[in-house]
Amino acid sequence: YIVMPALVEVYVNSILVINNKGSNEYFNQPITEEEIRRVFRNSIFGVNFDSQNKLFTPMEIEGESVDIHLEKPTLASQLLLIYYLLLYEDVRLANTATLLANGRKVKSYSAAFLSELPIKYLLHQAQKDQMSYGGLFSPLLRLLATHFPQLSLVDDWMDDQVFGDYCRQRSDINLSETAINEAFRDIESNPYKAGKILKTMLNKNPTDIWPFAEIFVKYFKSVLDDQIPRHIQELYREVWLRLNTVLPRCLWIMTINALLDINNGNTKTFTITQENVLVDPLQVLRCDIRVFRCGPILKIILRILEASLAASRSQLSRHLLDKPLLEKSG
Repeated sequence: YIVMPALVEVYVNSILVINNKGSNEYFNQPITEEEIRRVFRNSIFGVNFDSQNKLFTPMEIEGESVDIHLEKPTLASQLLLIYYLLLYEDVRLANTATLLANGRKVKSYSAAFLSELPIKYLLHQAQKDQMSYGGLFSPLLRLLATHFPQLSLVDDWMDDQVFGDYCRQRSDINLSETAINEAFRDIESNPYKAGKILKTMLNKNPTDIWPFAEIFVKYFKSVLDDQIPRHIQELYREVWLRLNTVLPRCLWIMTINALLDINNGNTKTFTITQENVLVDPLQVLRCDIRVFRCGPILKIILRILEASLAASRSQLSRHLLDKPLLEKSG
C-alpha cells in the first residue's frame, strides 16, 4: 500500500489542480457519492447506508437494470476511499480561490455525506496494523486532525485503545432488542437485569452491538433517576463509549435528541440535527436537568460538547475557505 497514496494524490490533483502552463482541456472526474456508498453499503456498515441492506446493487446498463453482486470490501479499499475523500476536500479547499477565478465549478462532498462514513473506526483498525497500513495511516491521521478535529480527541483515542485490549468473556445471554427493552423497562425494580444486559454488550465487539445503538440510546433518561445504582450508570456510560468508537457523529445526535428536555413548549416535536449543532454547539446542553446531577451521563454530554465545539470551529474554517473574497478588477 506504499504506492497507493501517491496514486490517489496524482488522481486528485488531476481533477482539481490547474496546470499553470496552459488551460487543461481534460480533467478526470471525481468519484460520485453513490459509487462510494456502494462500497460501504456492502461492508459491516451496510445498514447505515441502505435500510434494505441489499446484497445486490442495481446498475443501469444500456437502459436495462442489472443486479451485480458486490464482494465484501477489504479494509484497504475502504481506507483508500476515505483517504481519497479527505485529500480531495483538502486540495479543493486549498485551491478554491484559483478555481473560482478560472470559472471552474467542481464537485464538493457535503458534510452530511462525510458524516455517514465510519472514518474513525476504519482509522482505528489501521492503527492496529501499522505494519500493513503505515504508508496510509500517517497521511490519513494528518487529514483527519485537520478537517475532523472532533474525531481526533485524545480521550476518544485513549478509550479506543482500552476497548481494543479489553478482555472479553463469554456470555450466555442472547442479546436482542426484546431483551434490551425488557431489561430497561424494569430497571427501577430490577437493576440487576439491566446490569447483565450492559455487561453482555461490553463483552462484544463495538460493531456487533452497533445495530442496537438506537434502542440503547432511547433509554438514556431511564438511568437518570436517583434510584438507579451508580454502578448501572457507569456501565451504561461504558457501553456508550464503546459505541462511540464506531460511528460517533451519528451517536452524538441520537444522544442529544434522547436527552432533550421535553418540558419546554414545543420541544416534543423538535429534533436537533447535525447542522444545528455545527451552528450552535451549545444546543448540546438543552438536556434534561437531571443530567447535571448524574456524573457518568454528564461526562458523556461534556464529551459531546467538546467534540461539537471542535466541529463548529472546523466548519467555520471550511466555510471561509469555501467562500473566499475575490478582488474585483476594474
